[in-house]
Amino acid sequence: MQEFIAKSNIMKEIKNSADLLKHLDVNVLIKGSSGVGKKSLARYIKAAANLYPAKILQKDIQDKVLGLTNTSIIIENIEDISNIDLFLSWIEENNIRIIATTTKEHLSQKMADIFSLTLEIPNLEKRKEDIKPLATVFSKEASNILGEESKPNKLIINTSDNAHSLRKSIFLSHLFESIGENEIMMLIEKYVLDNMQGENAYKDFLYLFEAPLLKAAQKKHKSQVQMAKHLGLNRITLRKKLEIHKDLL
Repeated sequence: MQEFIAKSNIMKEIKNSADLLKHLDVNVLIKGSSGVGKKSLARYIKAAANLYPAKILQKDIQDKVLGLTNTSIIIENIEDISNIDLFLSWIEENNIRIIATTTKEHLSQKMADIFSLTLEIPNLEKRKEDIKPLATVFSKEASNILGEESKPNKLIINTSDNAHSLRKSIFLSHLFESIGENEIMMLIEKYVLDNMQGENAYKDFLYLFEAPLLKAAQKKHKSQVQMAKHLGLNRITLRKKLEIHKDLL
């Protein structure tokens, strides 16, 4: 069965609805931002259903290469269906149940009307109880791929892009446990080499060192006085650098 994390109250409610939908033959729309778990929820509702990106599905319908009848399918990014009349005719003629995902707040009325129920998954920051169990799942995945020796004492948690950024940050946590400063410098060197242009490269890439250093100092020290002391900067210089890099801190 597809694993679906539901520790927060809102996700428990959504999971309860999904449990009912397993036994109902109705079309379902799942809305939410990138990385909130729309496909995971769709798989939880109908694990055996084939998944189709909307653009590819529409082309296959136009080319008449699909032999689907009396079945359920998952459609990713349903908003990408441009020939709605063709799509609606196809699902009606072939008795297709739709479980669709979208990042859009609103679909065309004609498309929206085919769905009996809409489930909207909020961002991770609005359901913090789900972050830790998701991080645990990703950490186990990272250990299986990178080896148990990579298991870090503390995980980096980044939910800016929901589960996408969370998974990446967990894998980086494991990766950093097994690499040293030489490997880190190699990564920075490759990034700079790939992106270096113009005549102010030193100034352009200085943030790659300064911003992480300032961010770490903010976490380690309670005040700017302590930060300045341990960084070896005067407070005026520190304040200037904090202002320069404020969008990254």
